[in-house]
Amino acid sequence: MNIGDLVKLKGFDKTNQNDIPHGVISADLGLNKFVVRWLNENIAQRWAVPAIMPIEKLELINSAKELNS
Repeated sequence: MNIGDLVKLKGFDKTNQNDIPHGVISADLGLNKFVVRWLNENIAQRWAVPAIMPIEKLELINSAKELNS
């Protein structure tokens, strides 16, 4: 994953898509941890999702690298 990638929180297979936190990776902290700016902050707060997330809990939706090429 890279800065600018659109991600969502993993583990919400049967949940309404509108109730899943979606965000953009804004920084790479190393050791497979990223700072995510959540686009729907009220939903992220409801699920108590922090800004710093490990890669194992994120699912890539769209890569910024694909958009630049």
